Amino acid sequence: MGITSSDLSTALDELTYKNLDSENVSKVRGSSDLGKDEFMKLLTTQMQYQDPLNPQSDQDFIAQLAQFSSLEQMQNLNSTFNNTSAYSLIDKYVEIEHSEANGEHKSAEGIVDSVKINKNGAQVIIDGQSFDIEDVYKVSSPTDEQWAAKLNAQAQAKAAEDATARNQANANTTAGDTSTT
Repeated sequence: MGITSSDLSTALDELTYKNLDSENVSKVRGSSDLGKDEFMKLLTTQMQYQDPLNPQSDQDFIAQLAQFSSLEQMQNLNSTFNNTSAYSLIDKYVEIEHSEANGEHKSAEGIVDSVKINKNGAQVIIDGQSFDIEDVYKVSSPTDEQWAAKLNAQAQAKAAEDATARNQANANTTAGDTSTT
């Protein structure tokens, strides 16, 4: 009996298409990336439809497991490389083109303060705002003027923060004085 091409085609459709509406069977093509989860689903589907009287050879099965292991290692290496690349952007001047949630395209630029790694990938932080590393389209060394502007902006922000703290402390002291009288 063995695995037929229609069995594999059906299994592949289940992995790469999803029903948007249970009544309407309209299909939308998913990502073209075949990850480790999809690879394991294909492998288990292949084993499920395997003819027990004419099983796949051990060598083929071992080769597929080796491919799976290689795929996982490549994904881990790619993730590590992306994170390392992100860290190399600290103190670099970058220009960014990104899309807002409403679909509007925005651009930003500045010197990268830090990098944040989360489950969605690496993000660069510029003046307190986070941007996906994929949105960076230009990287350069900052000029003296760009550094001076950044340091001036940081000094102004620090001065405003200190003034706010002093005003809050004065308000608390004044409130304490009026409550005792």
